Amino acid sequence: MNKKNKTVLFLYLVLSIVLITKSAKSFSYDVFVFTSDKEIYYSNENINISASWELIYDPGHETSYFQVQIFDNFDNLLWNSSEHHEIGYSEKNWTIYIEFLNISFSNYTNTLFIKLYHFYKEENGGGPVDAFREIIIVNVLKRNVMCQLIDFKSVLKYGDCNFFTAIFYSTDNNSYLVNETFHFEIISNKKILYQNNFTTNESGEISFNISTISHLNLGENNIIFNIRNNVIYNNATFSYEIFVEKLAIFVEILRFNNNLENDYLITIKLYIYFFNQSIKPLKNQFLKTIIYNDLTLEYEDEFKTNQSGFVDIEISLNNFRFKENEKMFYIDIVFNGTKYLENKTITLNFKVKNFLSQGVFNLFFTSNIFLFSVLIILFTSICMKVNSRKRTKFKLIRDLTFKF
Repeated sequence: MNKKNKTVLFLYLVLSIVLITKSAKSFSYDVFVFTSDKEIYYSNENINISASWELIYDPGHETSYFQVQIFDNFDNLLWNSSEHHEIGYSEKNWTIYIEFLNISFSNYTNTLFIKLYHFYKEENGGGPVDAFREIIIVNVLKRNVMCQLIDFKSVLKYGDCNFFTAIFYSTDNNSYLVNETFHFEIISNKKILYQNNFTTNESGEISFNISTISHLNLGENNIIFNIRNNVIYNNATFSYEIFVEKLAIFVEILRFNNNLENDYLITIKLYIYFFNQSIKPLKNQFLKTIIYNDLTLEYEDEFKTNQSGFVDIEISLNNFRFKENEKMFYIDIVFNGTKYLENKTITLNFKVKNFLSQGVFNLFFTSNIFLFSVLIILFTSICMKVNSRKRTKFKLIRDLTFKF
């Protein structure tokens, strides 16, 4: 090989080494910072990401860039930044609005994988090289909801109303739920009596005037608030019980004498009424009246209230019998109630003084009158018969006729 060829070969080798060295040193990267501001977020918050790196490559022969991507549990791509091809040192910040991500929130939580993605490709070389250089794992939660009732009554009388307010707030930051929709139901005996959707105001409140006539049944009722499929808040159910009672019956005793001596007539006057926003008389209702002594029934009858709720009860003691040792008697006046009115029983007692002596006297007097009447009738009959016979046997001389 001559000197000229050796020189050319030497220059070629030097140039190749320089080019190889230059190519090897032209591509490089280094990641300095890749962080998020928190590890746990709520769905109405923002994720703040900071990253810095150094990237060196030859744009004429190579392609390289950094990019941030967010994936869910199922490796679905939810968000990605733009591609950053800048050569040299770069520092970037991103704000991701969680509510705009398509998060499933299975089991009320969702894990997000925030990845710093790097891409590199040599134009005249092999295939592209890409990889996730850094990964941040964060959890996104929905907020918990609580409910507070103001002026709520758990027991109502039929005919009453209850105006109450439900306040909804988050226990995580004590903030009110503003403009959130709740489904409201009233259920009794597994039957829906009423349902509607209500939206909270700026104070997180829903107000409702519940009526025992329009919205509730007698007995047990369940008041239920539901929030479902909300982006920010967990599913929640708040159930409360209202018990609707029948209206109570009230009795005023206007007249009753519990000591009977010479008067053998039991006299009772009652006024019976109930409250339904105002006083209402118990109209045209039957009252069962029972008189007993020592659990022995002596008398039973029914009396009816009038249009004004009054009832007059008069019972003669001569209508039933008494044992010799019975001096104290009890009267039960029973109202068996209606669909909306309670049962009511009042018990009175009365004492009969000298009842046996007066009874014996009355019995003796009645017997004597009867016997005396019988004797008079018998005596009169005998006298008339005797007189009739005498008139037949003995005739006057002027009435005789002699025959010869």
